[in-house]
Amino acid sequence: MAPMTAASKAPIGTLHYIEKTIYKAQKALVAAKFNGLVVAEKKFDADKELSKPDFIAKNPTGKVPFLETEAGVIFTSNSIARYVARVRADTALYGKCFNDEGAIDTWLEFCTHEVEVPLMSWVYPTLGLMEDAPQVTALAKKDVKKALETLEAALKVSDYLLGDFVCLADIALVCALKEGFARVFDPAYRKPFPKACAWFSRCCKLPQFAAVLGDVKLCEQEAKPIKCEVPAVPAKAKKEEKPAAKKEEKPAAKEKAKAAAKPAAAPAAAAVPAGDLDAQVKAVGDELRVLKEKLKADGLSGKKMNDHPEVKAMVEKLQALKSGQAAPAAAPAAAPAAGGDIVAQVTAVGDKIRVKKEQLKAAGKSGKEINSDSDIAAMVKELQELKKQLPAGS
Repeated sequence: MAPMTAASKAPIGTLHYIEKTIYKAQKALVAAKFNGLVVAEKKFDADKELSKPDFIAKNPTGKVPFLETEAGVIFTSNSIARYVARVRADTALYGKCFNDEGAIDTWLEFCTHEVEVPLMSWVYPTLGLMEDAPQVTALAKKDVKKALETLEAALKVSDYLLGDFVCLADIALVCALKEGFARVFDPAYRKPFPKACAWFSRCCKLPQFAAVLGDVKLCEQEAKPIKCEVPAVPAKAKKEEKPAAKKEEKPAAKEKAKAAAKPAAAPAAAAVPAGDLDAQVKAVGDELRVLKEKLKADGLSGKKMNDHPEVKAMVEKLQALKSGQAAPAAAPAAAPAAGGDIVAQVTAVGDKIRVKKEQLKAAGKSGKEINSDSDIAAMVKELQELKKQLPAGS
């Protein structure tokens, strides 16, 4: 499509989005308001649409939201917003010069990796889209604070990110931060960031933002997590196992019973302390939550998410660990090994490192970038100090 030089009443395309993560689509919708463009909107039902041949044909990646145009499909929220901003050649929404375009691209990457990834780990549990993991939420709060500090510094010299005008960078960040300001950024959390708060409120009052976001009110109290709407995967897996068990021949059932009885005959073989098992169960549970959140962001939900091979593998691992949690109770008289508290601390810090690495990996970092992260480095140092206190043979 050639760049337009005037506002058009004909839709430039149809924007398909998921209602629960509408903030991703709102970036493009606000940009369209600033450029005087019309974008048709259509809610996407992942459970019904993902498997349809025509959907796979036009959008092989399966990413949602996606913009369907005459020339083809554009996917990922920032790419769609870029497209909408650049349809008009006579506005400054994508900057006034080549250097502005580079700055906008920088802020869009910042928006995705430094804001959206950690913020949604904090917000999604309050929307029932993700199971609550206090350890993950604590790390998310810390990461979002760093992002707001960067934003605060940038806004000390101008009303908007690139100066005295609204650009796509302002739009993307306001849309991404909306749920944070409305649900979890209470007055105490907002206090260190007066410039960022003033910028957010200033943008939300503009008619182009208000037409899409509505009346955004800053939260007075941090929203609490609610029950996750997605069914627990282990429970579903157990349900699927029942029909297979009914089909077994009686001799096979007897052999299975004998195999299950063997661990009880040798309780001394349970060498892993209960505390370590609990830590491992929690660690795998956290990894499963991070993976499900990543898949949900890609448009998967319900049965399709639970049938994903990586999810199935983690569920099996989790069930195997949970089945071993009762083993230590069979030998209560056994004295705990020396340094048991230190072992538990080492396991806990190791789990924290794994969760943080998953967050960084989801943000697009890898290898040296992950290992050089300040939080990772601090936790590794803590882990090394704890290991020095381990008794010989632990």
